[in-house]
Amino acid sequence: MNYTIAQESRIGGREINQDRATWLATEDAVLLVVADGMGGHLQGEVAAQLAIDTIAECFRIEAKPRLANPTDFLTAAMHRAHRTIVNYAAECQIEPHAAPRTTCIACVVQDGQASWAHAGDSRLYLIHNPGDGKPRVAHTRDHSIVQNLVDEGSISPAEAANHPMRNRVFSCLGGLEAPHIEVSATVSLEDGDLIALCTDGAWWPLGEKLVNELGGPSLTDSVPHLLDAAERAAGPEADNLTLIAMRWEAPKPKVEADPPFCDTYIGQAPISDEEIENAINEIRRRIPNNPHGASS
Repeated sequence: MNYTIAQESRIGGREINQDRATWLATEDAVLLVVADGMGGHLQGEVAAQLAIDTIAECFRIEAKPRLANPTDFLTAAMHRAHRTIVNYAAECQIEPHAAPRTTCIACVVQDGQASWAHAGDSRLYLIHNPGDGKPRVAHTRDHSIVQNLVDEGSISPAEAANHPMRNRVFSCLGGLEAPHIEVSATVSLEDGDLIALCTDGAWWPLGEKLVNELGGPSLTDSVPHLLDAAERAAGPEADNLTLIAMRWEAPKPKVEADPPFCDTYIGQAPISDEEIENAINEIRRRIPNNPHGASS
C-alpha cells in the first residue's frame, strides 16, 4: 500500500489537551483513530486515551496482517473501548454521572477500501479529487442535539454553528448507556483521495473551508496550516484541536516483463524417432574405422 499520513494536536485555549489520536499499519491494513475527551466529565483525557489504546490493541491482535472484516472489527473494538472506560470508572469509584467519557472516530483502510465508525461529533471527511477546484466531499453525521435540530428543520446549518447546545452529544464512549455506534458503508478509494479524522475543535471554526485548507499537495504542510486557521478562527477560547489525515495512492498497474530470451526455433516441426536413428547411422558411417582413434 502507498499512502501518506500526517497528524497534529494542539491545546488551543484550554488548560489541558483532552484530545488523543493514533494510527497503526500492517502490510495490508491501516487504522486511524481520534478521540475527544468530554470536558464536562472527570478525566476526559483518560477516557480518550483508553479509547485509542483499546482500539489499537484490538487491531494489533486481529490484523495478521489483515482484518477478516473491517466493519465487524470497528463495531466490536468501539464497544470494547466503551466497556474499558466504564470498568475504569467503576474501579476508581467515580460516580456514574461524572464518569470519564469521550467521542471517538475510527477508520480502517484495507484492499483499497475505507470503512469507519463513530460515536459523538468527532468527524471523518472523505475528499475525492482534492485540490482540483470541485472536490467531492462527504463527512460523518454528528451525534449531537444540534444536528438533530437541523435534521428536523428546527434550525438552519448556519444557526447550528453558534447554537448554545452545539457541544451536547447523545452518543459517546463511557456513558451510562451503550453508545450508538454508526458504521459506514465500505467505500472504494480513488488515487489521491484524502481521509481526515478530526475533533470538533478543528472542524467547527472552519466549516466548509476545512476542505480547501486541507487540499494542498503536502499533508505535512496542510495539516498544521489547517490547525493554524482553525485556531485563529476560534480565537482565545479555542477548543483542543486534533487532526490526522491520510492521502491514498492507488497501486500502479503491474507491467508484464518481456519473456526470457530463447534461441530455439519455435516453429520447427518435431523430429521423429526414425529420423533420429537415421542421423545417428549416418554419423557412424562417416567415422573412419581406426582402432587407434582419429588423427588430428
